[in-house]
Amino acid sequence: MIYLEQVLKEVLRIAPPVVRSGSRKVLETCEFGGYSILQGWDVYYQIPETYQDSQIYTHPERFDPDRFDPERSQDKQKLFSHIPFGGGIRECLGKEFARLEMKLFAALLVRDRKWELVPGQNLERVVLPFSRPRDGLKVKFSRR
Repeated sequence: MIYLEQVLKEVLRIAPPVVRSGSRKVLETCEFGGYSILQGWDVYYQIPETYQDSQIYTHPERFDPDRFDPERSQDKQKLFSHIPFGGGIRECLGKEFARLEMKLFAALLVRDRKWELVPGQNLERVVLPFSRPRDGLKVKFSRR
């Protein structure tokens, strides 16, 4: 289950459920990266771009669940570097339930079923209003 958690974190890094940006109002003038950020400005952040930042994640283009291994913990090196369900006081209330559902589904899928993608689908990712494959995701399941 520990490795499954790492795999799920990596899946959420590569295909976050929230694929858009967000904004926050600057409460107090500050400096960031040598730039003055003035009180009252809106500051925008991009979740997918954070996950592609090579200063946080080595080889971000690769699928690498081991990046979340407790010894590497790349997601813990900087605050808010892994926020698939948002962060801080605006974090999704259902995130733990969603994680539990993902773990149960994945464990049952791997243990009890053989599965394959139905050919001929357009799996290009559509991001609005939520992330999904263009044609849906048709899968053929059979018992092992």
